[in-house]
Amino acid sequence: MSTPAARRSARPPDYAAYYAEPSGAGWRAFAGTMILIGASFNFIDGIVAIANANYFKDVNGQPVHLVVTDNLHTWGWVTVAVATVMLFAGFGIFFGAFWARVLGVIAASVNMILQLAFLAHYPFWSFTMILIDILVIYGLVVHGGVFDQQSAELTE
Repeated sequence: MSTPAARRSARPPDYAAYYAEPSGAGWRAFAGTMILIGASFNFIDGIVAIANANYFKDVNGQPVHLVVTDNLHTWGWVTVAVATVMLFAGFGIFFGAFWARVLGVIAASVNMILQLAFLAHYPFWSFTMILIDILVIYGLVVHGGVFDQQSAELTE
């Protein structure tokens, strides 16, 4: 005569291993999603700066003085370039590539510096983008660095 608790635990021993997700998989998916969102926002910002640099001057009502350059077209092209790198890293993260995790950390770090240069003009937007980058770096470094057998098979 068996108890109901004994019947519930009578699963095959490999059941948990079969259905368990790899360690950090949720954070890698979160970081991949956030880096793609950040790349989309950067791409839109860059296109606006390239197409209509007066938009940034008109919204704030004063001239924009960036730390590195005062040319908003240059800032727009740099932002589009960073967004493109972030897009490649984001899609690579979803495929489980280790190089994409490294590139994602580097791209998020560069984007934080880029947004820091624009912080004085649009503090809420820049702070939001910096926060997204911090979450991406946290997800990739702390939880995404687990290099398990499944990740090794995906990159080969």
